[in-house]
Amino acid sequence: MSFLQPFILWALPLMAIPIIVHLLNRMRYRTMPWAAMMFLRMATRQSTRQARLREWLILACRVLAVAALIFAIARPLVGGWLGWAMGAAPDTIVLLLDRSASMDVQDPTTHVSKRVLALRRLSEAGKEYVGSSRFVLIESALRKPQEVASLGALETLSTTAPTDSAADIPALLDAALDYVVANQCGRTEVWLASDLQQSNWQPESRRWEAVRTRFASLQQDVRVRLLALTEVVPDNVAVAVRDVQRRKTARGYELAMTVELTRNNTGTSTLPLAVVHEGARSLVNVQLEGQRQSVQVTLDLGQRQSEGWGWIELPADANTRDNIAYFSYPEDLHLKTVVVAENDVARRVLRVASAPAPAALNESSDTVVPGSPLKLDDVAMLVWQGAVTNVVRYFAESGGTVVVFPGSKSEDGKFRVTTWRRTDGPLANAKDGRILSLGEVAVTRREVLNAPGTVLASFADGKPFLVKQMVGKGAIYWCATLPVREWSSLDDGTVLVPMLQRILQEGGRRLSKADNSEVGAVVGQAPRLSGQGGRVATDAGVYQVGTRVTAVNRPVAEDEPDVIDETAVRTAFGPVSFRMFTDKGGGANAALQSEIWRWFMVAMLIFLTGEAVLALPKRAKERSWAS
Repeated sequence: MSFLQPFILWALPLMAIPIIVHLLNRMRYRTMPWAAMMFLRMATRQSTRQARLREWLILACRVLAVAALIFAIARPLVGGWLGWAMGAAPDTIVLLLDRSASMDVQDPTTHVSKRVLALRRLSEAGKEYVGSSRFVLIESALRKPQEVASLGALETLSTTAPTDSAADIPALLDAALDYVVANQCGRTEVWLASDLQQSNWQPESRRWEAVRTRFASLQQDVRVRLLALTEVVPDNVAVAVRDVQRRKTARGYELAMTVELTRNNTGTSTLPLAVVHEGARSLVNVQLEGQRQSVQVTLDLGQRQSEGWGWIELPADANTRDNIAYFSYPEDLHLKTVVVAENDVARRVLRVASAPAPAALNESSDTVVPGSPLKLDDVAMLVWQGAVTNVVRYFAESGGTVVVFPGSKSEDGKFRVTTWRRTDGPLANAKDGRILSLGEVAVTRREVLNAPGTVLASFADGKPFLVKQMVGKGAIYWCATLPVREWSSLDDGTVLVPMLQRILQEGGRRLSKADNSEVGAVVGQAPRLSGQGGRVATDAGVYQVGTRVTAVNRPVAEDEPDVIDETAVRTAFGPVSFRMFTDKGGGANAALQSEIWRWFMVAMLIFLTGEAVLALPKRAKERSWAS
């Protein structure tokens, strides 16, 4: 047992107060010889032992009540595993380790990361089961079961090392259940260690209902223990590269990047941002304000026409895994667009908007009559009006981007777009921070979009204006209105041109020798170009994936600081036999422990009640005196 406020235990000598009071009360009386006392002593001699026992019990209740109060104030902890350790040892203990990038945040005093702390806690808790239970490790990056022979070697295993990946907690629990069913395990306990990052837990996902159903259908007794590492480190900044574009200038080429900085604290501070490109290093001082900030970084490429790569680096802080963001950029590509539209006016507007300056931007746009055969091998973007065909979907699956505009089906009215994503995507703010004038677009006809995907913009009534649907390696963008006067003022170009240009750049990646991806999206083996070591499946870096130079970064959601609370966790598990323990980076004895001060308060009430009952005066017996 340990205590959150151990200094309170210095008050334990106060337990002597009832004893001192008892002795003082006894000293108040003096013995006076009286002849008649001999008759009273003879009458009470038989009850003397019972009276003394009663006094000792009253004194013990008072002492124990004071002791229980002191222990309760000291906030005692017992090993969280202790409650279940009293039963028989489980046949199998499945260790689930969250190995996401956010788990590598270090405590500023101990310099121990949450991941290492979790491994130590799991090892400490498992010692009492060594020799009785089998230990199986399943970590979040690969989710492959691995039997553990020695708990002391957990920190040295390659499968417990830090990664730049995200964690999928429902999938991790599914992997544990798959192992239990496939190996016909007996009584099983699942020990899960995580920092409760919301993007990893996805508490609103319907997959949790499937997880609960699987637990309920098991024939075995399976219980879950969660170690929540919830300490928040205030001084940490994460960097990510959100957009990379090669642009042609009068002197040659330049690389324009949107760098996003996310941190846990607020206030104003200056941060040196290192930009490394092909071995050359430069520094940019950034003035940070607030928790999230976008910075525009421009590199002069001179006359370089080939692809390239590099990274953005921050000074070391609480988490070194989120201090580097890698990027790659394509060679000087000719980006081609094909426009297929039934409406003649829309076809002309879309052709111009997709290639507004063909010579300067190295772009071209061709129009095709609906129903004509399509040649899309060297096309970056397909602009389509009407119902989507299999050819369109196949083009998106192969890595191209498609922008779909409505056909004839529509509803009339007066509609305004009020909300849209301004930090990234085709509707993001301009490089100089100017907001895209989407709110000024007047829409009089629209199609109600029912396509699944991410809503990038929506009307005042909540219906979507632009939806992005990921399809294979590419994407389909669904727009609710046409760029013609009968439908909207989208044809003025202030919104349409930048939107299509950004989608075109995205589609051009399928033709480029450079690519940007996330950890987990690329499988297999690939040689690393940035530094030594690392695996493309688990570690960020620049890799040679086939013929492409691919910058692999941690998932975007890993930079989100939001965590879920205990109520959300319990709702997710529902009726599953589950217990949660919180570790905020305290001492070793605080690991996987829960507070039991309430038990001591209950004990104090019991002792006080017992003392009150024992102290009640006995009912006097009625005596009849013979005359």
